[in-house]
Parts: sequence; structure tokens; C-alpha cells
Amino acid sequence: MDRAQMFYGLLLLMIFIAVTPPISIRAVQAVHHSGVKAERYEAATRHRVDATVVNIERRHTGREVTVTWIASDGTLHSGRYTSWRGASLGDRPAVWAGPGGVGEDPPRPHARTIGDCVATAVTAVAATGLVPGGVYLLLRRRLDKRRYRMWDEAWAGFDRRRIGP
Repeated sequence: MDRAQMFYGLLLLMIFIAVTPPISIRAVQAVHHSGVKAERYEAATRHRVDATVVNIERRHTGREVTVTWIASDGTLHSGRYTSWRGASLGDRPAVWAGPGGVGEDPPRPHARTIGDCVATAVTAVAATGLVPGGVYLLLRRRLDKRRYRMWDEAWAGFDRRRIGP
């Protein structure tokens, strides 16, 4: 029993070690590629504007702030975004404008992409380890039951033997 458990445990460990790196690398590459692409797109399309708050509506999910600003070509623009930060009429918050509208968030930093890659790697390793870990736990439970049954039978055989005169 013990040798079988050790053999299957080592086999499952080797499967885990062989399968985890390629899966993790592929997942991290996909997330990194997507993150760098988003970084470049947002850096190219979003720019900081000097806006003025012209209206504030309180919402259940925060405040809907309406701002106006003058673009570099001299045209007047306005936009809305939801914020949890306090804002007053006439304030000049730091906002970023782009094709998707206006908001408080600057273009995506590279640190966020790296953080996403780390989180993906940890998740991929954990997810890849679930199957062999679960199989090992089921195998161990079954072998433990068999071991306990054999132990009980050995003790029962010991009790049947007569000791003494």
C-alpha cells in the first residue's frame, strides 16, 4: 500500500511538473500581449485635459460628474463620468479624454500589465495543480481505508491467538 501510494504520488507530481510550465507560460504570454496592446492603444488615444466641473448628480453608485474642456484645436467638449471622489462645481479635476469618453483613470501603466501576468501565473499553477492534487487525495483516502481494514484484520487475528498457559 505504502509503495503504491508513493509511486502514484510521484507519478502525479511528475505530471504536474511537466504540464504546469507550458500552460502557465502560454497563459502569461497571452495576458502580457493583451496588456501591452492595451497600454499602447490607451497611450496613443487618451490624453489629459484641463476640465471644469459644470454639473454633479448624486447616484447610488457614486457621483455623475459633468465636465467641459477646450481641446487643442479650440473646440469646446463635454463629457460625463462616475466618481466616488468629492467634487464641487468649478473644480478642475485631472481627467483623461479618449474615444471611449472621459474619466479619472490615466492610460494603463505597465505595472498593471505585470501585476496581471503575476496573477495569471499564480492562478494557472493553482488550477493546474487541482486535478493531480484531487486525484492524489482520492487515492490516499482509498489506500488509507484499505490500510485500516488490513490493520483491523491483523488485530483481530492477534486477538484469536491464545496467550498464556
